[in-house]
Amino acid sequence: MTQKPAVSQPEAAMVDPAGIDDRYFLFTMLSTLANRMQAFGDTVFEELTWKQWFALLGTSVFQSAPSVSQVAGFVGTSRQNMKQLLLRLQDAGLIRLENDAADQRRTLVRQTPAAMEFELRYRERSAGLMEDFFSGIAAEDLAAARRVLAQLDGNLRMMAERKKP
Repeated sequence: MTQKPAVSQPEAAMVDPAGIDDRYFLFTMLSTLANRMQAFGDTVFEELTWKQWFALLGTSVFQSAPSVSQVAGFVGTSRQNMKQLLLRLQDAGLIRLENDAADQRRTLVRQTPAAMEFELRYRERSAGLMEDFFSGIAAEDLAAARRVLAQLDGNLRMMAERKKP
């Protein structure tokens, strides 16, 4: 009986992507990239996980203090998941959760000065990560990828709306 030779490359490298329909390949790669980004991202910050950092980033893109639901919508997660991430960020002193004076049912998210200190501490490293991640990709390819991802996001949102009762 012969033994199977030892595999010197990861099993995934043995798949021939040329034989896979582009749509299936891209669908798989988007999920794979998300997983790899999170695994790598968890090694970037000493104080936060990748998901916590992404939640913190989500609080910074709004003109005024967003609600928990608005941050959840931007990040693409449920309000309940976002609330848990934000509670951890509050415990770390990076944000403050407070009731909206105009609508007591809404919880607003405000960054603290510690969030700015965090951003300043990691600014250079973040810039280097972006440079490395997008290395070798032409500006026009980035623009095309942006359009495709925006369309995919729109399609997914439409599919989710159709699925609602």
